[in-house]
Amino acid sequence: MGKDYTRRFQTEILKKHFMIALISIVIMLLFYFFVDNFYNGAVINFIQDVFGWDFASFILRNQTAFVFITILVVLLLNSLIVEVYSIQKISHVFSQMKILFQKDDQRIVLDESLQELEDDFNELKRESIENEKKAIKEAQHKVDMIAYLAHDIKTPLASVIGYLCLLEETEDLPEELRHKYTHMTLEKAYRLEKLINEFFDIAKLNQSYSPLHKEEVSLSYLLEQMKEEFYPIMSQKQQEIVIQVPEDMIIYADSQKIARVFNNILKNAFYYGDEKTTITIEATEDNVYTHILFRNIGQTIPKDKLNVIFEQFYRLDTARSSSAGGSGLGLSIAKLIVEQHQGIIKAKSYDHVTTFEVFIPHTKAL
Repeated sequence: MGKDYTRRFQTEILKKHFMIALISIVIMLLFYFFVDNFYNGAVINFIQDVFGWDFASFILRNQTAFVFITILVVLLLNSLIVEVYSIQKISHVFSQMKILFQKDDQRIVLDESLQELEDDFNELKRESIENEKKAIKEAQHKVDMIAYLAHDIKTPLASVIGYLCLLEETEDLPEELRHKYTHMTLEKAYRLEKLINEFFDIAKLNQSYSPLHKEEVSLSYLLEQMKEEFYPIMSQKQQEIVIQVPEDMIIYADSQKIARVFNNILKNAFYYGDEKTTITIEATEDNVYTHILFRNIGQTIPKDKLNVIFEQFYRLDTARSSSAGGSGLGLSIAKLIVEQHQGIIKAKSYDHVTTFEVFIPHTKAL
C-alpha cells in the first residue's frame, strides 16, 4: 500500500496528548491564579468538614506543592487516558484484521480517522479474492486443456497407425492410392506434432517463472537469427519479415526468454496474417525503454478479443476447431516474460493492421 500509517497514528496520538495537556494546564493556571478564592471558599470548608482542620490548614500552608502534585496527577491521568485510547484503537484494528482473510463480501470497518487504511485493507481483500478466483480458473483451464489435448491426440494418432498399417499390409496397393494415403498420414502426423507442441507450451508456462539471466543482447542480431528460423514457415504463406532495427542497438535481457517472446509474437503474426504480406519489426529508444514493434496485416482483431488476448487459454473454446493457432498460451507466456523484465507488452488492431508493442527497460538489474 506504500503509506506511512504508523506516522499518521503517532501524530494523532500526539495530538490527543497535546489537547488534553493543554486543557489540563489551562485548568491548573486558573486554579493557581484563583487559589485564594478556591481555598477560602466552599471547597476548603468541605475538606475541613471531611478531613478536619489540621489537613485543611496543611493544604493552606503548602499551596504551591499541592498545585504541583495536582498537575502531576492530571498529567498522569492524561497519559493513562491516551494510552487506553491507543490500545482500544489498535485492538479494534487487530479485531478487524481477521476479516481480511475471510473469502466473503464483509467489509473491514475502522475508525473514521483511519479511513484510508480501511479503504486499502478492503482493496487488498478484494484483490486477494479476485487473484484466488483467477488462479483457480487458470488451474481449471490448464486441466481442461490437457484433457482436450489428450483426447484430440487420439484421433490423428489412430489415423496415422491405420494408414501405416494399410500401407504395410497391402502390397499390391496402386501407386496413386499409396501416394494419397502417404500424404494423409503426413498431414495427420503434422497435426499430432502440433498437439504435442501444445503440451510443451503448457510446460513452458511454468518455466517462465524461473529467474532471469540478464545480459547485453544485440537486438538486431537476435531478430535476424529468428528471421532465418522462420523463413521455412513464412514461405508457406509467401510472407516476408522486414527488420528495421539499428545494428548497434543493445537490450539488457535474458536472451533465451526474450527470444521466446519474439517467437510467440511472430507465430501469432504468421497464423493470423494474410498471405503475401510483410511482417515489419521496428525498434526505437527513449530514456527508459527500448520500444519494439511487430506489425502484420490481416483481419482486424475485435476489441473484445484484444482485451483478453494475453490471458491464459483465452482461445480454449475455439482452439480445438481451428487449424490456426495453438493452445492460447503463447501470448500469455510472452506477457509473463516481459513483465518479469519489468517491461510492458500491448496490442492494438485497426484497419487490418495488428501491432504488438514490447517495452524493455534499459536497466541491467531487476
